[in-house]
Amino acid sequence: MASSPLSARILPIRTNQEEEDASLTSSQSSEESFCSPFPNDEALDAYLESIAPPRELICPITQELLRDPVLCSDGHTYERSSLVTWFSMGRNRSPVTNSLLEDTSVERLVNNLAVSGMANMHREKLGRVLLNICAGVKRRGGQCGDGGVRIEGLVDAGADVNVRGVGGNTPLHLLIQSGNINLSIHLLNHDANVTLTNDAGMDCIATAEEMLLKIQSRQIDSQESIDDWNGFIEELKRKEALEKARTEARDRARTQANDEHRERQRTLAANARASNSDNGTNIRGLGRLEDGIGYFPSLAALQFQSSIPGPSPSVAQYENREKERLDRILKIVGGIVFLYFLLS
Repeated sequence: MASSPLSARILPIRTNQEEEDASLTSSQSSEESFCSPFPNDEALDAYLESIAPPRELICPITQELLRDPVLCSDGHTYERSSLVTWFSMGRNRSPVTNSLLEDTSVERLVNNLAVSGMANMHREKLGRVLLNICAGVKRRGGQCGDGGVRIEGLVDAGADVNVRGVGGNTPLHLLIQSGNINLSIHLLNHDANVTLTNDAGMDCIATAEEMLLKIQSRQIDSQESIDDWNGFIEELKRKEALEKARTEARDRARTQANDEHRERQRTLAANARASNSDNGTNIRGLGRLEDGIGYFPSLAALQFQSSIPGPSPSVAQYENREKERLDRILKIVGGIVFLYFLLS
């Protein structure tokens, strides 16, 4: 099978939106050949190789497209979650070179923004191709000539399964509208978001329920097909509950982290103020007279303490040492001058 049209559309990096739209339009015009079966295994391997991400965008541990890349002390880039798991297992050697790592602190991992941007571009590029294929499957009434091999290959290569197309539809919206449950489940198992809504305000659950009503109204589908759709809708609802729970947990963790950070900042500021007030290094240059008296001495305080306390002992000792050193220098110079006049 000639894979040059697909490779030409996937491999180059698009420079502007017009080129991307032109590529998608060209692909839509040849939808019949776009999902045609592969003639042999070599053609399938060539297709999978054409959509595979570059090596520099693959995590050495998971062998998958990077999503949250971080730099390690060995100079290599890894997926954050996989590297944290690596360290939590007590491993202090590089996953690539097997050399001892200078630093295994999770807090010091640095985000690799350059690799993250490249990975997002590759993911979005494959997502646009996936969206176009799903639109073709919908136009053909759920039929896919290659059995969904291209869709599965794109998803496994890291395509963005939540990219939006015409009408705000995601690939999962389009596959549900096509009536293809098997491919919809494949996207669902690869983190397709079921809570996203299209321009009509319908999420994936509402779209599936609408399809079920159409099937029931035709009265030509078997009870087994209806049961499959009911089971699929229940799976969508379960995934929706998991997504909401995950979102709530993430929000709680973010709120807790922010509260802990603010509390640490308050504690540090309070400790700094207490240290400055005790040492007499605050902006007023005054230390505390006594506990509970405050910075500005009253007449009663001056009566019992006679004056405002001076600088801390460490400052006074430093000034005394400087004075003693200056006195010694003056004595030596005076002795030299005295001997000079005495001998002359």
